[in-house]
Formats: sequence, C-alpha cells, structure tokens
Amino acid sequence: MQTNDGQLRDAIVRTALERIVAALDEAREELDELDAVGDDGNHGTHMLAGATAALAAAEAASDGGALAAASDAWAGEVGNANTLWGAMGRAAAAAIVDGPTAMVDAALRGLEAATDAHLGQKSLVDTLLPALGDAHVHLQRGESGADAAAHAAGVAEEAAMQTAAIEDRFDASSPDLGYPDPGAASSAVVLAAVADVIAELE
Repeated sequence: MQTNDGQLRDAIVRTALERIVAALDEAREELDELDAVGDDGNHGTHMLAGATAALAAAEAASDGGALAAASDAWAGEVGNANTLWGAMGRAAAAAIVDGPTAMVDAALRGLEAATDAHLGQKSLVDTLLPALGDAHVHLQRGESGADAAAHAAGVAEEAAMQTAAIEDRFDASSPDLGYPDPGAASSAVVLAAVADVIAELE
C-alpha cells in the first residue's frame, strides 16, 4: 500500500510540474521583460530552467521520491527564486505523508528559513506568504484541496500585482516602482498551475 501511495503522490507531482513548466514557458518572455526593468532580465528564463530540471528529476525518481528529487534539482539551478522553491519543496516533501495542511505549513517554514526577506520588501515572499497562509486557513476549515488551492492562487495573483507599489528593498532608486516584482509574479504563475492540476484531480 505504501508503494501505491508513493506512486500516486509521484504521479501528482509529475503532473503538477509538467503544468508548471508549460505555464512558465508561456510566461517566460513577460517575466524576463519584467525583470529587465530593474535587474538582469533573466528571471523567467531561470525559473523555467529550474522547473524543467525539477520535472526531469521527478521523472527519474524512485517510488515516493519525486517531490524530494524535484526540489533538490530545482534548488540547484541559477537564481535565488529557484533556491527558495527548492527549499519549500524539500520541506513539503518531508511532510508529504501527513497530508496537504502539513505540507503547506512545512513549505511556509521552509521559505521563512531560507530567506531574510519579509512582507513588504518586494520579493516572492509578498506572494507566497499570504497565498500559503490562505491555503492553510481553508484546509483547516476542512475545505477541499482544490478549493484551498484555488483561493491561494487568487490571493497570489492579487498580491503579485500589489508589489508594483512597493519600492525595491535593496535600491529605492530602482526604476521598478510601478512594476510587479518578477519573483512575486512567477510565484503566482506556479501556484495557478498547481491549482489547475489539483482541481482536475479531485
């Protein structure tokens, strides 16, 4: 039974990563352009590389190990956002047998441990903290994973847009005021893809 459970979880992880890769591929150019406003202009390219590496690792993983293997591969790609997604994935993988709420809570702890960024400092934290916190609330109420994920994706999209009004925490003179943070925007893309997969599976 454990093997079957592990195989089912692996299949979900692989399906989610396939959808994430497709979504990031579609959004790559826009994310790169957004990143170019105040930085190197490669955030979308780096995120796509991270998710692609994660998918390849998940496909090659042994039973029950897809999320952990994917997270290690994701963290190994260039870019701070990839490092943080890998950290969240590793934390969630360690809690995977305990269910969705435990995974969400673990991902939050993993994020907080891996970055010194806080809310209001124009980073992916501004998307992920409220979105994952919202998912926790809905799951604690006993709502389905699909409903929790859909709500979280909505929160993420709105929060990402709101980062346009935040000054860059490293450089207040950066020209990116008025533009959403690329890490916040890509996080919303990822969470929307995950929500679509969960909705289809439930």
